[in-house]
Amino acid sequence: MIDDPIYNDIRPYRDHEFKAEMGKLLDSPHSDLLISTVFPDMPVGMVKDHLRTISTINEFQEKVIYKAVMNILAKTSAGLSKSGLENLDVTSAYLFMSNHRDIILDPGLINTVIFEQGFETAEVAIGDNLLQTPWVKDLARLNKSFIVKRNLPVRELINSSRLLSNYIKDTIVKNNHSVWIAQREGRAKDGNDRTQPGLLNMVGISAEGSLKAHLMRLNILPVSLSYETDPCDVDKARSLYSLKFFGGYTKEENEDNLAMRKGILGYKGNIHIHFGKPIRDEIAALPDDLHKNELIQQVGVLLDKQIIGNYHLFKTNRIAYDILNKSNDDYTFYSAKEKHAFIEDIEQKISTMAGDPLELKTIFLEMYARPYQNQLLMEKSDPLHVFGLLIHK
Repeated sequence: MIDDPIYNDIRPYRDHEFKAEMGKLLDSPHSDLLISTVFPDMPVGMVKDHLRTISTINEFQEKVIYKAVMNILAKTSAGLSKSGLENLDVTSAYLFMSNHRDIILDPGLINTVIFEQGFETAEVAIGDNLLQTPWVKDLARLNKSFIVKRNLPVRELINSSRLLSNYIKDTIVKNNHSVWIAQREGRAKDGNDRTQPGLLNMVGISAEGSLKAHLMRLNILPVSLSYETDPCDVDKARSLYSLKFFGGYTKEENEDNLAMRKGILGYKGNIHIHFGKPIRDEIAALPDDLHKNELIQQVGVLLDKQIIGNYHLFKTNRIAYDILNKSNDDYTFYSAKEKHAFIEDIEQKISTMAGDPLELKTIFLEMYARPYQNQLLMEKSDPLHVFGLLIHK
């Protein structure tokens, strides 16, 4: 692992720090609630005693985090399926870039799957806006998370972005260790999974010489995460409604922490993860004389084509699309009973919200239908036009 002191403020904790940091975490007044939430069937004292016997990050992930994720899936999902594992090489390090739906579970599930396949788990980028509580920050750093600093003055933000970019490069290229980062800052609340050019620009800051060669060295691999039901859909719909009708949305105090909790403990239905093919060769095939901004856009298109194209459509996506388009094109994929249950669920949620019920219903339907709409656009139109103009608008 990269232990250059310039990264001490953002990097995950290392094995030689594990015992001390875990001890501090277990002695905090919040540890009992955390343990009882994640392991409700086990005595808190027993879990604490077990945690004090662990000495390394990998052991912590294997004996605690993996079991915690499996426990969460058993209680809050209908199952996790995966595909595309043949695209992974156990000897290679990747920059996993995925769509972003859930704050904690997105990287947690990706690491769970690659751990089961015998891979070293990836280090995970997490925004400091989610780490305002010291014990949350310490837990994240004990679980291979490195910190993305946000909401800084311009000059500080530039320096922070450069440090982050160098850390990602050094971790992948020098240390041969994979990294996960979302394709955008913040979750895709409207279901429109697209890569933000600014994210790729940040990754590219650490290029020494050719940006194209640098992006190839990072071995970027797109990952598609699909949730049948979004436990945070009410909160996302409320935010989208406020943006549409009031021109903005202000988060309530502690909203991010509540969203993390709701995402973990809320029901998600079926979940699917698809590991796409590394885009290194496709980047290599791009013209060498592309302007930086055009190169960034083209790499974003390559990512979006796979992330959207490999999104696993569930009945919720097809039902929402058919309702919006007043069609029955996908009626063979779901029953009338399932359609009725989906509508009833949305209407029940809307009944608890302030705002115009018809507008809120449209927002919910668009949120669930968007992955299907994007796939249809990709199939019917020129991919560069669809992804470069429609999705990146």
